[in-house]
Amino acid sequence: MITVYNSANGKLIRGGPEVADASALWLDLLAPTPEEEQAVETLLGIDVPTREEMQEIEVSSRLSREGDVFYMTTPVLTNSTGFNPENVAVTFILVRGLLVTVRYATPQAIAGFVGRLERMQPPPASAGELTLGLLEAMVDRMADVLERIALELDGISHRIFHQATPARPRRRTNSRDLEATLRTIGRGGDLQSKARDTILGLRRIVAFLPTAADTLGVRDAGTRIKTIGRDVQSLSEYADFLNNKIAFLLNATLGMISIQQNNIIKLFSVVAVLFLPPTLVASIYGMNFHFMPELDKAWGYPFALLAMLAAALLPYWIFKRKGWL
Repeated sequence: MITVYNSANGKLIRGGPEVADASALWLDLLAPTPEEEQAVETLLGIDVPTREEMQEIEVSSRLSREGDVFYMTTPVLTNSTGFNPENVAVTFILVRGLLVTVRYATPQAIAGFVGRLERMQPPPASAGELTLGLLEAMVDRMADVLERIALELDGISHRIFHQATPARPRRRTNSRDLEATLRTIGRGGDLQSKARDTILGLRRIVAFLPTAADTLGVRDAGTRIKTIGRDVQSLSEYADFLNNKIAFLLNATLGMISIQQNNIIKLFSVVAVLFLPPTLVASIYGMNFHFMPELDKAWGYPFALLAMLAAALLPYWIFKRKGWL
C-alpha cells in the first residue's frame, strides 16, 4: 500500500498514489507489492530495497548514498507492550526533496507521528523535516519503553529485597513467585535488547544524516540533529544501565532460588539427624537377645520411649544452641 502526503495551502494532505505530484513530500510504502515497488522506482529513478535486503545487518547495506539519494535502514521496535515484541526494518530514502519510507509493519512511533501529522501547526514543509520528526518520534518512543522497563525492574527489586518488619509480616516468597519473577526479568531483558538494537540503528542514522540545511530543507537541521544525537546517546547509556540491572536481578533471583533449595535440603537433613538417635534406641531394644534385663521390667517400655525422646531432643537442643536452626 502506498500513502502519499502532499503539501497544499499550508496543509499536509493524505491520499493514495493517484494524488502524487510535484507537491508530494512523503511516499509511505507499507508492505508494498512488487508492482508498487516497480512503479516507485520508475517514477523516482531509485532502487527500492526488498524485504530481504532490508534485513541485512552490514552497515554498508543499511546506510549508503548514491549521488543525491540517501538510503538509511534501521530496526524499529514494534509490539513493545505485547508478549512478542520484535524489531522490524524501516528504510528511509531521501531523494530530491522527497521522503520515501519502506516498511512491513507499523511501529507505535510511526503510528503516533502519523496521527499527529495532520494536526501539526505549522505542518512539516519539507522531506527533511518529516525525516527529523520521525526520528524524534522514535527517540521519544524508545524513552517511554525504557522507562517502563525501569519501573518493572524497580518492582522486581522491591519484591526480592524488601525485608518484612515484625509489625507487618509478609508472606514468604515461594518457588512459584520466583519462577514468575524469572519470567518477568527474561521478558524485560528481551525487550531491553530489542530497544537497544533500535537505539543503535538510530544512532547510526543520526551520524549519517546530512547536516546541511539546503540538503534537508530544514533551517536548523544541524541543531536538531545534534539534539537527537544527544538524546540517542543518553538512551544508549540508560539502556546499558538497565542491562546491568537486569543481570544483577537475574543473579539475585537465582541466588534466592538456591537459598530456598538449600533450606529445603537443610530441613530434610536436620529431620534425618533428629530421627537417627531414636531409631538407634529402637533398634537396640528390637534385638532378639535372651538376656536383656529391661525386657523383663515393668518400666522397660516407658524407659525406652523416654530414651528415644531424649535422643531426639538432645540433638535439637545442640542445633539450636549452635544457631544451625
